[in-house]
Amino acid sequence: MNAETLARKPPITVDKATTLKDVAKTLAEKKIGIVVVVDKNAPDTPLGVISERDIVRFLATGVDLNSPAEKYMTSPVITVEASEPLWKVAEVMRSHNIRHVVVTKGGKLYGVISIRDLIGEESVLRGLMEYGEKIEERGPAAD
Repeated sequence: MNAETLARKPPITVDKATTLKDVAKTLAEKKIGIVVVVDKNAPDTPLGVISERDIVRFLATGVDLNSPAEKYMTSPVITVEASEPLWKVAEVMRSHNIRHVVVTKGGKLYGVISIRDLIGEESVLRGLMEYGEKIEERGPAAD
């Protein structure tokens, strides 16, 4: 199974000029954990992301919620190509300590996979377990 089969598409996007307050509203209304920030003139190119955790951090530190998303988005975007196997998606999430990864197809925005998507699919969990067993056979990775 690859990233393309699990990616939630279309991803929820906001324009780079969208206020953080409106980003928070979008997250709440859509019941999602992340939005992809794009330029309305190039909606297939992810510029950054803003997550629920980011919004909480902005509130805690007194960031002006009327600021544009572009000013506070996380960039560059960590992406995986749609053809990547799901074990690679899980590895990217683990190595970057993130709960969402943006999926591209041919370099264009395709979807988003969350950690919940990965653990919510029994077949995905089986595949990740098999991958883990193969790693154990090779021995631990050097950090």
